[in-house]
Amino acid sequence: MMGVIKSKTPYLLFCDSTNIIPNDFAEIAIKHFCDNRVCACFGRILNDQNLTDVLSKWRSRHLFSENKPYNKEVHQVNCLITYAVLLRKDHVLSVGNFNPSLKQCEDQELGQKLIAQNLKIISDPNLITYSIRKESFKSLSLRYGRWNSDYAQRKLLLIDFLMSVKVCILIFSKEDLQNKQYKCLIISLIMPLLTLYYEFINRSKLLLTKR
Repeated sequence: MMGVIKSKTPYLLFCDSTNIIPNDFAEIAIKHFCDNRVCACFGRILNDQNLTDVLSKWRSRHLFSENKPYNKEVHQVNCLITYAVLLRKDHVLSVGNFNPSLKQCEDQELGQKLIAQNLKIISDPNLITYSIRKESFKSLSLRYGRWNSDYAQRKLLLIDFLMSVKVCILIFSKEDLQNKQYKCLIISLIMPLLTLYYEFINRSKLLLTKR
């Protein structure tokens, strides 16, 4: 949030420390800002080619959706993702910047504020971000939980768990079996329990800090 305020350029380039982007990322993205209503531009995220462990394979299939068709045309989207994104500074400030009270989903909340002002968020398939992070079971389950959460609809842990079971069993496990990814299948089966456990720990810590 402070970085946005103190920056001295009209555009802001965000990239997570566990990701890398090509040298021409900003050059490609900035072309879309000739439309004054465009407030953000990002692309898709893939695993770095050097990551071959089973957790990376699971992430590739079930989080990054690398095996699924991707829109090959530049298109407008209804969400903001900041793993690597170019933002227009004045638009971000015009809607109140990132919400400092949010510990996660702050990009989701900012995106909804921008869209509510009739601004455009663009996805360009030519913009590729590569994740170089080697996950642990904990970090993978936390990422899965974040990517499937909604800051505006904080559900009960049990409801979150049941939804996770539905997705992991009916969708992820089926895909793992079809592709004979049996190690990934095991991860899909235990992911709801891992996510429930770490979310419970996080919420417990949050309650303790408020006391």
